[in-house]
Amino acid sequence: MLTDNFLFSSLVSSSKKIIILNLFPFLFSRVLLLFSPKTDIAVNLTDGMFKGIYNGKQYHVADIASVLSRAWNAGVDRVIVTGGSLEESREALSISETDGRLFCTVGVHPTRCKEFEESGDPEKHFQALLSLAKEGMQKGKVVAIGECGLDYDRLHFCPPDIQKKYFEKQFELAHATKLPMFLHMRAAAADFCEIVERNKD
Repeated sequence: MLTDNFLFSSLVSSSKKIIILNLFPFLFSRVLLLFSPKTDIAVNLTDGMFKGIYNGKQYHVADIASVLSRAWNAGVDRVIVTGGSLEESREALSISETDGRLFCTVGVHPTRCKEFEESGDPEKHFQALLSLAKEGMQKGKVVAIGECGLDYDRLHFCPPDIQKKYFEKQFELAHATKLPMFLHMRAAAADFCEIVERNKD
């Protein structure tokens, strides 16, 4: 015969199991996070501030080494240095070669897409990006195409028609290299989704 005490203790025991089982995914994800590699995927180490330059004026010596040291000490295992132009992509690759934990992207940020036209030969500019991406892949350093996309919040840097044209063009880089894309989008959801949908294969 079951007593009230037995039933109560069974219910308490069952509810504890349910609580523990319900907490398991949360706890498991936290434990996994503690022991999983941590990658900072968007580090703009090519920015002048890491060379001590602010608004065109030198304020301190370059501090990339100390910035990275703090990242490693905080538990970051890998860093992906972001390329935002052809020149920055070259610099990102150069920086990534200084440490086995550093990697980079190659691409042109939407606010910089005028550089294709301003180069005088957009196709040659594209081929330079492709060549750089392939070189970096052979070195095991280039891991994505980008940062590319659309940014309609800062149209004073680059008009939307140029952004769209060269966002779409950079899908060719991804197809040619079989690399994933590192995407950027601000205030341009409809056009962004349309271009991604058109080029997703």
